[in-house]
Amino acid sequence: MRQLLVIIITFYTTNACSQVLNLDGGVQLVAEKDINLVLTDAGIRNEGIFIPDSSTVFIDGGAFNAISGSQAISFFNLRFRGSGTKQNEGTANVLNGLGVEGTTILDADGNINNRSFTLKSSKTATSFVDKIVNADIVGDVTVERFVNTGTAAGEHGKSWQFLATPASGQTIFEAWQEGGATPPGYGTRISGNGLGFDVYSSTPALKYYNAASNNWTAVTNTFDPLQKVQGYMLFVRGDRNVLAYNDPANNTNMRSKGVLFRPNNPPAAVTVGANQLQSFGNPYASRIDFREVHDKSTGIYDMFYAWDPLLNGSYGLGGYQTLSAVAGYIPTAGDATVYYPAGVPAPNIESGQAVLVYAGAGGGTVNFDEDVKVSGSRLVHRRPINDDSLGMGKSMLISRLLTDSEEIADGNILVFQQGLGNEVNQHDAPKLFNGGENLALSRNGIVLAVEGREHITVTDTLFYHTTRLRPQRYILELHPINMPSGLTGFFIDRHLNSSTPISLTDTSRLSLDISTEVNSMANNRFMVIFEMKQVEPFQFINVAAWAESNGTNSIRFKVNHESGVLNYTLEKSYNGRQFTNEATVTSNGSNTSVVHITSDHDPRNITYYRIRANLQSGPEYSETVKVHRKIRPVFVAFPNPAKAGEKISITLENSTDGNYELTIKNSSSQLLHREWIAFSGKNKSHAINGWRFAPGTYFLTLTGENGSPVSTRIVIQ
Repeated sequence: MRQLLVIIITFYTTNACSQVLNLDGGVQLVAEKDINLVLTDAGIRNEGIFIPDSSTVFIDGGAFNAISGSQAISFFNLRFRGSGTKQNEGTANVLNGLGVEGTTILDADGNINNRSFTLKSSKTATSFVDKIVNADIVGDVTVERFVNTGTAAGEHGKSWQFLATPASGQTIFEAWQEGGATPPGYGTRISGNGLGFDVYSSTPALKYYNAASNNWTAVTNTFDPLQKVQGYMLFVRGDRNVLAYNDPANNTNMRSKGVLFRPNNPPAAVTVGANQLQSFGNPYASRIDFREVHDKSTGIYDMFYAWDPLLNGSYGLGGYQTLSAVAGYIPTAGDATVYYPAGVPAPNIESGQAVLVYAGAGGGTVNFDEDVKVSGSRLVHRRPINDDSLGMGKSMLISRLLTDSEEIADGNILVFQQGLGNEVNQHDAPKLFNGGENLALSRNGIVLAVEGREHITVTDTLFYHTTRLRPQRYILELHPINMPSGLTGFFIDRHLNSSTPISLTDTSRLSLDISTEVNSMANNRFMVIFEMKQVEPFQFINVAAWAESNGTNSIRFKVNHESGVLNYTLEKSYNGRQFTNEATVTSNGSNTSVVHITSDHDPRNITYYRIRANLQSGPEYSETVKVHRKIRPVFVAFPNPAKAGEKISITLENSTDGNYELTIKNSSSQLLHREWIAFSGKNKSHAINGWRFAPGTYFLTLTGENGSPVSTRIVIQ
């Protein structure tokens, strides 16, 4: 039900601001839907209730107290524009987007640094800071990151989270342990061995990636500063009220308060060692595009590894998704119900998210600036809206391993494209092993999550590498994308010595039964063999062309097969030597094609045609055919009727060049005049000289060298 609101709003002047939009106590202001509320040289003071819906509030002008009042106020989108310092002297929350433009400086925590300014996070959205150019944000900002732990539908249980720290100023204890407090919906209890932990445990619940040891290092003191460029792997049980190991998980928000990274406080570059992995946390309170990060960085491969808490398998431990440019940043183990949906590109790193990257032999650095930011947000587990499915024309085989209960365990991607090479190189993503089941690829002793290969010419083999499989039944799903026609595939089980045909146009589901036998659990038990059918050389069987009664020409052709055919081009010529493109015909992919093409009429008598087949290997041409359209010549005498003694001229159209005999007869068929005329060119005309017609009717006849006459009649008055 829509509510009718009576709003009493007063504007008053203070020393700090020329005027203020004042929401008095008991007043409720609804900024309905996506309206814009623009305050020019005016702040907003809240003693009532402001309902932002999906509106945007613009605070423009110079320096003044922009936000004040005893009541917290939440904005959906909030943008500061103009110049000068705009103070927050209230309690402000941003639910979606924060922008600071012009030369404005937002003082987030007020004149005496005691005010609250929070970038909120929830199931539906996480607030983000837009790109900053010449403006600035000073003071402490609280940045939240919602974690969807819980027992309700769509939530997940206690799990590891790979988190970033976009604000610097607090310790781990002050931020994620809430200073020892237990506010509902915030923080989590952290166990470990050292100082500041909520409870002792020999295995850490908080750790960071150590590139030197290629392993995780336990945090031993939660009184250390929270901010760490590498990010943290944190086991989240729920909020700080989840005490016992068997207490059910609930939703929580991991928040930290401090100074944001921005142009006047840029994040440090992250060094990546040669042939090493390195983690980094998204330094911004904003989603960033890894493609932009990669372009600004040096030496790192165009791929990253994201932790997926719902990649459970049989162990329920989570696992890594590999997002590679070669595979269009689609997840290696995607599923429609997990954090990373199958077939949906995910090139973004969310606010509060940490990832890992890999550098080649020369090492590298990961660099950031404001241009890597992109608007919007999503929880790592929610399907991104308006992301298009893969459509790059590459050939792929996506392999996914599922448990017998249909839980996604792991996956990999094989990509075929010209130029990727068949040796292991920068296009291949090394495998980052999960704590649970692993389904990887192997090439020359190197284990991969994504493998790039050249297009298959004759045969090729995909070698699977599996680890930590349990004695149970698994399901292997094979999803082919744009695989070439003429290719066949067979799934090989070396333990059972079996070969099973697989579809390369639709999903195949294969049952894998694992037992305690050593050979049953062998890493190299499974593989896929591809074979390209030998196709006879392409050729045109026949080509025909003919004239239609409506003045157009039709062309029909037939080929023996269309394997490797991209499309066809109809070419036209008027002399049989120089051809131009007339039309393009799409290949229908069938073994035999009969195609009709209609070509526009040309006034010339003969039109030549040929078909160019555009193959992947190059063009092939059909024989040349022609359409001879017989067009009757047009013979005209003028003026007609004419006056006695008036000069007469004749024209001949739609005729070939050559010599023509002109005869003139009277109505009694008596021959009065004969002469030979040489006609050439487009406009064939001739004046009858030395002949004067008396009044009467006359018949003029032109006979060409081929003996075909054409006649006309003229009347002399």
